[in-house]
Amino acid sequence: MSVLAILGAQWGDEGKGKIVDVLSEKSNLVARFQGGANAGHTIKIGNEETILHQLPSGILREKANCILGNGMVIDPIGLLEEIEIVKSKGLEIDSRIKISHLAHIVTPLHKALDCSREIELGKNAIGTTKKGIGPCYSDKISRKGIQARELADILSVKEKLTSLLNFHLAKGNILESEKPRLIKEFEEFYDASQKISGFVFDTISMIHQYIKSDRNILIEGAQGTLLDVDFGSYPFVTSSNTIAGNICTGLGISPKNVHDILGVFKAYTTRVGAGPFPTELLDATGDYLQKTGHEFGATTKRRRRCGWFDAVVGKYSSMINGFTNIALTKLDVLDGLDEIKICTNYKNGKYPGIDLHLAEPEYITLPGWKSTISGIRKFEDLPINTRVYINKLEELLETPIGFISVGKSRDQIISK
Repeated sequence: MSVLAILGAQWGDEGKGKIVDVLSEKSNLVARFQGGANAGHTIKIGNEETILHQLPSGILREKANCILGNGMVIDPIGLLEEIEIVKSKGLEIDSRIKISHLAHIVTPLHKALDCSREIELGKNAIGTTKKGIGPCYSDKISRKGIQARELADILSVKEKLTSLLNFHLAKGNILESEKPRLIKEFEEFYDASQKISGFVFDTISMIHQYIKSDRNILIEGAQGTLLDVDFGSYPFVTSSNTIAGNICTGLGISPKNVHDILGVFKAYTTRVGAGPFPTELLDATGDYLQKTGHEFGATTKRRRRCGWFDAVVGKYSSMINGFTNIALTKLDVLDGLDEIKICTNYKNGKYPGIDLHLAEPEYITLPGWKSTISGIRKFEDLPINTRVYINKLEELLETPIGFISVGKSRDQIISK
């Protein structure tokens, strides 16, 4: 039996979707344990790209069943749209999707609150996806949330949502002028909620049955370690725990059940939205990485900020997640550079003790390889300078790099 977790090791957008897709070929079950529609996982099969937000990336493998775990927050409207997109590709998925009966539900009210809070923050805005994730988790913690198990009784859901709307109107969190629009959106939400209620299931018992029967399970993380609400660059973080430690509470399994934890690192660093970014490049090299890597958020479509690989926060990420292996993605984006830098220290302090806003990166410089690697499938066939770069990252992160992605497609992968 194998339980493999695949987690983002930086600020998200590391290419987890492709790695999950590749490694889920032999998986019987693929499970998400946190986040929601704020995730954006892109998978390219042939010439066709599929962007998933809530469905686990393993849904594109016909033999894999998929769990949306209790630690997730589910947007019924968005989920239905994803289901239709996947069905349009000729895949049968209705019998393969299970939503935890304990997962919480994102409503149009949560999305409205998310938008209004970002507007209130002004220049101090977090840069959220405005998908209602934070307000939904807030309602969960304050015991005002709606769980998936409640969707079977839509009248009760209507009463609860109407009460919440009146509460936020009275508090001034929602303007009276927004009420007619929200009432209209509620009707679409109720319809979608009824449709997805058939997917609601006791996923905790289900995953334990898979564990007991020695079947292959893949656990899919969303966002990245440095966006973790506790261990990330707070307050510029997501609203859930993205690290390995949350797998257990997000799915209802024991730590002893997780055998391997694979961290996904991009060969350089990117970030979407506000927040500290010590190695950010506001120059021609940063523009090159952004354009060559097509760095736009899969969920927000916002331009990603780009910079050199930061091995300081990378080592921190490896440490707190306990990565047993690493997948390095988008290495081919570096093909055209004369030289490549890696941040190995901060001149003015150590992380996590130092505030990342104040960190001054210290770099080593390695020669580029100035050749195309997208067609290479064996590590030993890579240019010597490419192998030097990979080996240096492996040394700095103190974790073996087992997989190297050299392009978007499924087959553009090297096993080291």
